[in-house]
Amino acid sequence: MAYTPPWERLSEALTRVMKASGLTQREAQTDICRAIADRAVRVQGKLGRHASRGITSSDTVLQGRDLLVPTNLNPEDFDWQESRPIKTWTVPHGTPVLHGAWKLEWIRLFTSDVINALCGGTAGGKPAVQNVPGKVATRRKSRPAFERAQHAIKAVYPNGVPRQSIEPNSNLCRRIGEWLKNNGLPNVSDDTILRAGNRRK
Repeated sequence: MAYTPPWERLSEALTRVMKASGLTQREAQTDICRAIADRAVRVQGKLGRHASRGITSSDTVLQGRDLLVPTNLNPEDFDWQESRPIKTWTVPHGTPVLHGAWKLEWIRLFTSDVINALCGGTAGGKPAVQNVPGKVATRRKSRPAFERAQHAIKAVYPNGVPRQSIEPNSNLCRRIGEWLKNNGLPNVSDDTILRAGNRRK
């Protein structure tokens, strides 16, 4: 059985998802963007240049809470061949390096997350189970961002989401975002809110 690296580039993930799902390139890119924004796929990124200070980092790779992933991503937000975001990503306070907006040299996706979230949970016909160093591997079937959006929608619209002609998508996303913020919950992407509200598949 061929060795599967624990992390893979965007182009490698795209090829994997297209092969497993039969989606077009654009459809697969959109699904990958959704999974990254919803934190269904873990990401690591190599810092390049700080946007405002101009300093560079030669070998710093961040992941998890040390690298804030945007909550709304589209295929145009990435250079897929170079496997990097077009825009800056934010490093929060409390990390070993200077916080703020950084250009990233590259990002990589955790391979087993790509397989489990986007490829039906199998690689080569067998379940994908890989360990992140220091963590126990688990197959997570829950969709925390989607479920959080559903919970917020039920709270804001106890009688159901109004028709789009009454409550436009922009209003729906704004109200749900405000409810999450006011209740101390992490934000979710507009796309996730619209899917949770049955406004988008």
